[in-house]
Amino acid sequence: MRCKYSLKGKTMKTTALLTSLIALATGPAFAAENGAVSGYALADEGATLVVMSDVSAPENAVTYSLSSPLKAIAWRPVTGELLGFSDGMVATIDPMSGDMTDLGAVFMEDAMIGDGKMVAFDFNNKIDAVRAVTSAGDNLVYFPKGFGDNDDRAGSVRRFTNLAYAEGDTMAGTTPMIFANAYTNAINGKTASATFQYALDAETDALVSLANNAGTLETIGKITVDGEPVDLAPMGGFDIVSEMEGENMALAILQLEGASSAGLYEIDLETGAATMKADLGMGGITGFAASHEM
Repeated sequence: MRCKYSLKGKTMKTTALLTSLIALATGPAFAAENGAVSGYALADEGATLVVMSDVSAPENAVTYSLSSPLKAIAWRPVTGELLGFSDGMVATIDPMSGDMTDLGAVFMEDAMIGDGKMVAFDFNNKIDAVRAVTSAGDNLVYFPKGFGDNDDRAGSVRRFTNLAYAEGDTMAGTTPMIFANAYTNAINGKTASATFQYALDAETDALVSLANNAGTLETIGKITVDGEPVDLAPMGGFDIVSEMEGENMALAILQLEGASSAGLYEIDLETGAATMKADLGMGGITGFAASHEM
């Protein structure tokens, strides 16, 4: 296995991050036809939340210190809430203040992740449950309170099969290093009739599909920038915003191996081609979520 980027000692400076996100917002806008795209990032090893209420409006960029560091964040389309995840806790986060409310999730005995791993975290908007997978192959799901009709999984975090490449895939036998995931059809205020889960693998430097509880990965294509393959560090994040079913815009914060700063990219979900929209001017981001405001 190649030696990949370590989180140790890579704390971000919040003021610099805010400045770079403001610069990002003055670049190519991500506003959708009928509403703005909001962005959220974790900085300072998960201790700081950066909020862009509209990535095309730099004056809205604000930062909040969190009461407890988080491993990952995700937007919950059904309720229009931002959720945070750490070992032993799932919480809602108020984007207007950074205040966190512990949802009282019950973690099964085998559902703790441990330190030193990147966590990918995103809602499956068909079932309104959120998947957490890690760079070490963990595959968990948080089923929110009220999930299903008398479903005994409601309010719990549970482990499923570890991640692995499908037999016959070009990367079969390779140990994955998934650091970000995203589901299609993330439409605010409603569930979707169908979703599809994508992920980013820093070991194979590829865009892949992830088959939910089975944990099966299949390669879609190498991540490329300007037509050239890149070497991904397991940092940043990935999310998809959707105005309606079938209309999906994939955004990712990526950091390349050897680079001191990350960039915001739009990802082609058919090929893995990444188009840089802005250089953030800073590295070490450990979480990213986005939402389309109607």
